[in-house]
Amino acid sequence: MLNKEIIKKLLYFTITVMLSSVAYYFSTGIYNCWFLTWLAPIPLFIYTLESTMAWVIFASVITYFIGFSSSIFVYSNTIIPVSLLVYGNIIDAIIFTVLLVLFRYMAFKNKHWAWSFVFASGWTAVEFITSLHSPAGTFNSIAYTQVFNLPVIQIASVTGIWGITFLLMLVPASIALSWHYRKNSKLCLKTIVVPISILILTLIFGLYRLSVPVQGPSVKIGMASINMSLEELRSRGQQHEAEKIMNRYVHCIDLLSRSGAEVILLPEKIITLNLNEQPILLQLLADAARSNQITLIATLDIQDDSKLYNSAYLFSPRGEILLKYDKQHLLPFSEGSYIPGQELSIRALEDKGIWGIAICKDMDFQEPSRGYSQRGINLLFVPALDFKADALLHARIAIMRGVEGNYAVARAAQWGLLSLSSNKGNIIDMASNSAEKNDVLLIGEIKLDQGKSIYGRFGNWFGYFSEGLFIFLLLLFLLSNSNIFERE
Repeated sequence: MLNKEIIKKLLYFTITVMLSSVAYYFSTGIYNCWFLTWLAPIPLFIYTLESTMAWVIFASVITYFIGFSSSIFVYSNTIIPVSLLVYGNIIDAIIFTVLLVLFRYMAFKNKHWAWSFVFASGWTAVEFITSLHSPAGTFNSIAYTQVFNLPVIQIASVTGIWGITFLLMLVPASIALSWHYRKNSKLCLKTIVVPISILILTLIFGLYRLSVPVQGPSVKIGMASINMSLEELRSRGQQHEAEKIMNRYVHCIDLLSRSGAEVILLPEKIITLNLNEQPILLQLLADAARSNQITLIATLDIQDDSKLYNSAYLFSPRGEILLKYDKQHLLPFSEGSYIPGQELSIRALEDKGIWGIAICKDMDFQEPSRGYSQRGINLLFVPALDFKADALLHARIAIMRGVEGNYAVARAAQWGLLSLSSNKGNIIDMASNSAEKNDVLLIGEIKLDQGKSIYGRFGNWFGYFSEGLFIFLLLLFLLSNSNIFERE
């Protein structure tokens, strides 16, 4: 029989893993309970500083797989092969655990208030480095859980999402570490004061930015997404099916224009078009823009000779094509035959600001979004596809890109959300088409700000800062154990 001590350890382990895992699951997945992200690490961090190494490693791995991995597995395995998904999660779980063990070792070896920054800077650096090399870009960043926490996410206009990730790890780590140092009141206070002060300053900045009135022009934007099955999507390249889809969208354009929409955005890949054989279908969009006197953005699969593009067109109220944008970040397992785009597409309008276009997965990366910010756009149009289960997961990324770059974002997904958000992340309007049987229309008016941001200008400076801080803390630890620095 198990003795009482082992039962006590098992119970403590189980409660810790369940509390952190459940909190992470409901904060990082489709439920998006942002406040739980701040609470989720606390039980695990406290457990890390109170239990033996073997139990800590086991708890860390289990928590990561239950909390982080399972929350996005529901939809990811429909896009990414399961073997690659599991492999990537194993690597992430190992890194997560190594950082946790390092945090524990430093706190035990030499008591110091600065060790609360170790895990924060380390995990932020990991997210940043991963985003530079991963085909998923920034998709898995924990920062996106805070998209509805408006005061906090304003810091993204300065630091990018890396400042948010840093805070999400720093505050719980400092709470756990101060609890660990609770018998030393002076050290306990030092440990908690600096992180909480940083959080308070972040909130003050966020509240100030939210209070600054918008001075730019306003635009009335309409979006449409027709109900389409997977079979219809796959057959959208056939002449008869393409014409039927196009006529349905033309009808939506007519309805939106009658409601006062000045510009109308349609989703990604509405049809597949061979420019040499079906030019009349492109003309239908031009005619719809001209007859309704609206600006129209529509995205199509374009077959041009032997080349295939995922292209967005911007039609003027005269029916002229003013912009063409080719998707830059293509899905590795379904768009391998497409030619990626290389250029930004920007249009300055005399009384409506400066507009840009990106397509779906482009928003998972910080380019071309940052490039648009540097060029001072006020409004970014994002036609998208999505996969129903990831509706909010993907829409919130685009919202955060707008905060980073200081521009409004209009995003229309075929199987997700139609959303209109301001440069500060405010949701002007949002509609879901994932469960609808009918076509979905959305119309909203948004006031545009000046564009450009500190992050847009200086880029990923905070990501590099996190790398440097992590290395500095390791050196500080080594030197402090060599008696070069006075110990606490």
